[in-house]
Amino acid sequence: MRIQLLSLILLCISCVANAQGQGHKLSDVPPFQPGELLELKATVGFVKAAEATFGVSEVIYNINDRPTWKIDIHARTVGIFDFISSVRDNWGTYYDTVNYVPHQFYRYIKEGRFRKNEILYFDHEQDSVTVAKLHKESRKLEKTVMHAVPNNVQDMVSGYYYLRSIDFSQVQIGDIITIDTFFDDKLEPFRVKLVKREVLDTDLGDINTLVLVPIIKKDSLFEEDNTITVWLSDDLNKIPLKLQAKIYVGYLKVQLTDAKNLRHPLARVD
Repeated sequence: MRIQLLSLILLCISCVANAQGQGHKLSDVPPFQPGELLELKATVGFVKAAEATFGVSEVIYNINDRPTWKIDIHARTVGIFDFISSVRDNWGTYYDTVNYVPHQFYRYIKEGRFRKNEILYFDHEQDSVTVAKLHKESRKLEKTVMHAVPNNVQDMVSGYYYLRSIDFSQVQIGDIITIDTFFDDKLEPFRVKLVKREVLDTDLGDINTLVLVPIIKKDSLFEEDNTITVWLSDDLNKIPLKLQAKIYVGYLKVQLTDAKNLRHPLARVD
């Protein structure tokens, strides 16, 4: 099963994350701040399978002569899953603090014996991305491939942070957001639907949420179409509170366990 579980966590959150360029109004204030840290756990059935963190750098980096946040996602298997196939993954992006687009994206994947390392260099003036394939052990450059991409395309990490900027008070129940994301050497068009708003019982209390369903075709991992549900906090933060997906080994559930240094108050229910 390798890191399909961990990749699924990132994929599903990013599927609801890349709602860029579709005419949605953005919030007047930034949705997050330097130093923010989100901690999540993943379980399959009742067994804890993995842990993940989403972290925003405390400093600003200059990439392509642009100010950027360095955003990192770290994921690792635990318990019996770590014994079966140990996973240590790092996905990250350098994300423009003004224009909300990625300038670089990187994946360093270590899944049992499998390794994959790559860096994506985005050129938003030329609407292109250059994929640098790195050696699986030394991470030395092996080859580069250039692709044409749409204007302001997002990567699998930056997209989620763009989503948090959208003013969801303007999005209606039943609305479908079409997205453009570059992933695995190709442009991946995703769609996501806002199905309802509800109060969710979480480790951080009862919180008002947005409930979204990514529209993903059936494959070898999913039991059937549209079996993923994601709950985001219905506030200015838009942090992931819960994800549930039906997969061929049962149910994968991802839950937020802690959130540090949020810019805005959570939408807790008194």
